[in-house]
Amino acid sequence: MPVISIVSPVYRGEKRVHELVCRIQKNVSGFTEDYEIILVNDASPDNSWQAILQECSIDHRIKGINLSRNFGQHRAILSGLQYAKGDWVIVMDCDLQDKPEEISALYKKALEGYDVVFAQRVERKDNLLKRMSSTIFYSVFRFLSGVKFDNQVANFGIYKQSVIRTVRNMPERDRSFPVQVSYVGFKTTHIPVTH
Repeated sequence: MPVISIVSPVYRGEKRVHELVCRIQKNVSGFTEDYEIILVNDASPDNSWQAILQECSIDHRIKGINLSRNFGQHRAILSGLQYAKGDWVIVMDCDLQDKPEEISALYKKALEGYDVVFAQRVERKDNLLKRMSSTIFYSVFRFLSGVKFDNQVANFGIYKQSVIRTVRNMPERDRSFPVQVSYVGFKTTHIPVTH
């Protein structure tokens, strides 16, 4: 069983897949060679699947999942989580806004006794419209759901396998991965990361 599984949904990532894999490998190999990278092609209209297959052919620790249609980011993440075998699971986007260089800091913090360590983007690099719409969405979401959620947190983080199993077993059809992780109530913390 690998120590670390890294799950990344891929959409329009053809030109980033190779760099993503190289940067993950460079960072993770600093503390373990026992890892797997699971890349989930969410029916990307470009050649992302071919790029994923190329990486799989180079290293057996890289696995690809090709979805039959575009299911959306959170369902693509869940598809990857179904196959993640690591004691710890990292979830990160493929667009490199989540920096692979932060993985070792997330892992180190998790080893202090946390089940979940979210990456908190202290200075978001999104444009003004995206930041405003995110603030409004999470304000309405908190009001309607009663779930307190930090809009500086997205999918990027490290999760103990027991957390992943719990989230996988939730029956909800419509999913928001970080919200579900927050909801299940494991010991959680945040660390600041650059976006």
